[in-house]
Amino acid sequence: MKTLFLLLILSLCGYLNSNNDRAQDKIKKLEEQRIMTDTTEITVRIPSKVSDKKLEITLPRCFFGTNLKHQIIDGKVEEIAVSIMYQLPTFSDFPNNEEAIYQCPDFSKPITTLGIFPLFPIVGKTELEYGNYWLKQQYFRFSIKEQKNNLALYRAGIDRKLAIFANQSDRSQQDISIEFWPFDSNNKDDSYPHQTDIHSVLYEEFGLSYTIYSSRYLHGKNKPLVSQNYFSDGLIQIYMHNESLLDHPEIQLGFIQNNNRILDYIHQHSKVVD
Repeated sequence: MKTLFLLLILSLCGYLNSNNDRAQDKIKKLEEQRIMTDTTEITVRIPSKVSDKKLEITLPRCFFGTNLKHQIIDGKVEEIAVSIMYQLPTFSDFPNNEEAIYQCPDFSKPITTLGIFPLFPIVGKTELEYGNYWLKQQYFRFSIKEQKNNLALYRAGIDRKLAIFANQSDRSQQDISIEFWPFDSNNKDDSYPHQTDIHSVLYEEFGLSYTIYSSRYLHGKNKPLVSQNYFSDGLIQIYMHNESLLDHPEIQLGFIQNNNRILDYIHQHSKVVD
């Protein structure tokens, strides 16, 4: 009888613990849903690796990643790097609702992320080198594939990825690295050619990284017309037809102008403090 009684108690405890776990999960989900729509502005500080400066970014709470959201204390937090979320079309020059950039991301639709972090000097040095920073920083990863029209195309690493670089100039606000996988006619369903990785410089001591997607990922009002000659789709078309990117500087310019728009937006919501 005592044994049966103990089993009943243990069973009841297990039932109560199970209910408690479910209740805790429900509370956590409700809290995350609340945060996803929280427009309260918070400030994140990122320390520089080459000075005492810090980059301050102030945006609605719902734009920051979930891990960071739960760390916010009194509206401010310091991080070594930060991810900021937006609707996928927002920073890829697709036609879209311009107000979406100021609204909390809708997680029922495709999301893209900006990564912001401190730049590191080359090993053995204490200062950053500008003028093709990305090429100088990781020169060992790149080898020349093709040169023409005062441009150079590089092989990146060992995975067939390609890269082209642009310095800060009258067209580009900052150094920019454009890295992409060429179209593979033997694997037309491969998603890699439709994703282009961008790395840029922010306030000289910080970096900015994000991915640009082709219109393959969009539909409805966000789908650009063929006549618009969207620069990311144009890049894919070049390699589908065995052409060279170095013969199409207008496509590189499309990536640069898009990057300038992103920098403009980030500058509106950030500053460097000592």
